[in-house]
Amino acid sequence: MKVAVLLHWNEGEDSGVFKKVVSQIHTWMAQGIHASVHVISRRPHLNAWQRHLGNCPLTFHLYRGVVRFGAWEAAVKAVQAHHPDLVYHRYGLYMPQLKGLVRSFPLILEINTDDLKEYCLNANLRCWYNRLTRGLLLRKAAGLVFVTGELAGLPHFARFRKLQCVIGNGVVLDDCPVLPPPRNRTPRLIFLGTGGQPWHGVDKVIRLAERLPTWRFDLVGPTPGELGRIPGNVSVHGRLERRGYEPVLAQADVALGTLALHRKGMNEASPLKVREYLAYGLPAIIAYRDSDFPRGSPLILELPNTEHNVEENLSAIEAFVCEWMGQRVPRDGLSHLDVGIKEAQRIAFFREVLRRCR
Repeated sequence: MKVAVLLHWNEGEDSGVFKKVVSQIHTWMAQGIHASVHVISRRPHLNAWQRHLGNCPLTFHLYRGVVRFGAWEAAVKAVQAHHPDLVYHRYGLYMPQLKGLVRSFPLILEINTDDLKEYCLNANLRCWYNRLTRGLLLRKAAGLVFVTGELAGLPHFARFRKLQCVIGNGVVLDDCPVLPPPRNRTPRLIFLGTGGQPWHGVDKVIRLAERLPTWRFDLVGPTPGELGRIPGNVSVHGRLERRGYEPVLAQADVALGTLALHRKGMNEASPLKVREYLAYGLPAIIAYRDSDFPRGSPLILELPNTEHNVEENLSAIEAFVCEWMGQRVPRDGLSHLDVGIKEAQRIAFFREVLRRCR
């Protein structure tokens, strides 16, 4: 089977999406899939993709500013030149150049968010463009892969009546050694994320730090300029690659996941960073239902998905953190998060789509 991955992505090798695509490609190739990757980006990260993808065929299409149509056209032509059996595309804004692609190959879309809500957090041109054009792509897709069951059940996806499956995000467990437990006298918590995404709830981490001034907090990803006030017990590290943030993880007792998913009207998620926390041995505090732990887990404290979930659950947070101090999450019980398991499910879905397209 030949699969072409078409991806519009502007972040570097420290981002969860970059890691996800790289681990997918390596897993597919190990299972006999002939993959090619076609990246459209406004940032010159070609060397990072080359370094991590090895001998996988790769095309990289750089654009400047907001003018990206030429890059999309070149990427589509590159996909067509590889003559794949199907195209796997991380769903985003519709681009007219995709019309020619769906006429030639079965297109599978990976759905990672509720686009109608996320793109309209601000009522701007992007919001209305997406509302007007999203059906042009979804209507032509051969299959949809959702990262959560909640997304799969949304009427504005379900109405297209496409073959679909739900596969939560996975992690390469072998890439994340269980870290030795720290011997902190007072609790230390870490958050990995990116700036500019209000549903991550970085502001809630700041509020938590203000209410627990004897605890220490590490923020990896956000920069001081994005945060406004920074309490004295908060260390802001900015963007770090894995080798930079592993030592920070090693010093933490507990990790913090997304705390404000309600801001984009969602209640379920499967973030890569939480899988990475658990793989390294850190228990996590989140504020949503995790797709891979639908009945909850003693490894995870699930707060209510509300605006004041931190302030209203301080005692539960304190109890959870104190219980886990000096301990690490055991590796057994995490096998279902491994990328090998996830990608076997995805490949089976690919085969079903191709069977139905014949």
